[in-house]
Amino acid sequence: MRICTAQGDERVSGSIRRSADWIRLAMVVHAVVVNLLRLDVAHQPVVMIVVSSVMVAWSLVMVLYGRRNCRRRRNLYLCDIGITAVIVALSGPVLGTEVLRSTTFGLGGFWMLMAPVTLAMYTGSAVGAGAGLVLGAIQFLEAPSLDPRVWTHLIITVTVPYLVGLLIKVNNEAIAERNRSVATAVALEERERLNRIVHDGVLQVLAMVAREGHELGPRGKMLALLARKQEDQLRTTLQDKHVDVTKGEYLDADTTDLTTMLEKHQSKTVTVSTMAGHVSMTTDRAKELDRVITEVLSNVFKHAGVNAKSWILLEEEKGQVIVTVRDDGIGMTPERLQAAADAGRLGVKESIVGRILSLGGTSTLDSAPGKGTEWEFRVPLQ
Repeated sequence: MRICTAQGDERVSGSIRRSADWIRLAMVVHAVVVNLLRLDVAHQPVVMIVVSSVMVAWSLVMVLYGRRNCRRRRNLYLCDIGITAVIVALSGPVLGTEVLRSTTFGLGGFWMLMAPVTLAMYTGSAVGAGAGLVLGAIQFLEAPSLDPRVWTHLIITVTVPYLVGLLIKVNNEAIAERNRSVATAVALEERERLNRIVHDGVLQVLAMVAREGHELGPRGKMLALLARKQEDQLRTTLQDKHVDVTKGEYLDADTTDLTTMLEKHQSKTVTVSTMAGHVSMTTDRAKELDRVITEVLSNVFKHAGVNAKSWILLEEEKGQVIVTVRDDGIGMTPERLQAAADAGRLGVKESIVGRILSLGGTSTLDSAPGKGTEWEFRVPLQ
């Protein structure tokens, strides 16, 4: 989790950063005032003044340059932790053990919290808490005591950065979820608008061609079958609430339900059978698998004819999905497949087998002349 990235709303992240800057300045003022009040009891008052000046100067550096890009900010935050650790380590020699134990405040006071808090905002709660533990342990070991005022500071330096990092993470996740919801609502509204346009135009034309094309002879009959198939696929896609028809993508940016994805291939010549419930896969992997299925069905249409029937079966077994695509076409021989590859037609090798391999899966082809073709794909869900 990085507050400087595009996660969440930039205005909210900017407000949090500005608030942290103001708190840092307030804490450095508090630390300087406390140090001035202890100037007469410190073992090395001159060094105390120098250290206080360094804290003020470094706080200004963090405020002025802490809003740079992530790459530079990473090094700046590491320097912030290092400088804070040095100042905390000087508390014992400069103040003296007795003064440090009696006041429970090191040279940095509560200002020392800002380094792990800022780191937690950038890298996450665990890293921030770890940095706070290191700083708190340094100060505790300089004047160890069972006095609750002493070890309570150690607890604070751990819990406060952890809490801040956790709040930032929850905030960014909530904003990201809100943005996804807004994007989904906008996409669905646009879908309804396109539905009306497509229904009043394209679908009516396809329906008319499918209905009257049979009267135009053999070529008209083939055209009618094509129009009917395209009409079925278009209706299925428009009715699929998981698909953003404006971008050709799935509305859920993270995962896709494979059962819904495959059902969009259902038509008069394609039968889809899936199990009950949802089978979730990351959207990128699901899209790649869908391209494979589309390529197989396209080959059925091109080589087996418009009247060929196809069946798609989806199964889930031990962390993987099994997708079987079978048709009743003319089939093929291995020699014919090899000849196509030798001729430079790599549709099967690249678009089907290659994609399945890239998903970490396996593909099996079973075909014979006159007996149709059957593909079996086994792809891990993760």
